[in-house]
Amino acid sequence: MSAAMQRLIDKDLIRDVMLRYARGVDRRDWELVRAAFFEDGRDEHADFNGTRDDFIAWVRERHDAPSLLKSTHFLGNCLVEFASDSVAAVETYFIARLELAPQASEHRAMLDAKHADSTRNSRVEVFGRYVDRFEKRHDEWRIAQRRTVFDAIQSQLVDASDNALNPAWTLGRRDQHDPLFAVRAETGLS
Repeated sequence: MSAAMQRLIDKDLIRDVMLRYARGVDRRDWELVRAAFFEDGRDEHADFNGTRDDFIAWVRERHDAPSLLKSTHFLGNCLVEFASDSVAAVETYFIARLELAPQASEHRAMLDAKHADSTRNSRVEVFGRYVDRFEKRHDEWRIAQRRTVFDAIQSQLVDASDNALNPAWTLGRRDQHDPLFAVRAETGLS
């Protein structure tokens, strides 16, 4: 196989790790998030700076709380620059949209201080970039070091009925009852 073809394959494998990370956070699939990092991987993420497993415990505590009502991570531009056959610098733009109940005090303090004392839900959009050092070990690309870079945050107060989705539609969930898992089971993936 040519070196150019291997680079294309490696880029696709790296992008797949990024997509699985986003799915893992939004569906609260912590093993999927764990698989995005090497065991000795590190993450600098807002108020957190530490190991992979400590990061997962930190983000899980916030995302498993019933006060974090919705989470959607949208990934955009993903530039992969290879330093060698086994090291790459990867910059991936993201938008994370969260809906927080009034009880989400830690999230509000971190992302939405201006509405921290409100009795209404708040919708927060975070714009940023994952700046990652990816490494290839034993033929597998994963994150070795992540810095989450924040570029902008927007927030607004909302009522539960604001932009309410039609309950007759297929609605997303943040657990194993999301329609994704039914399709995965039907296709033999789980």
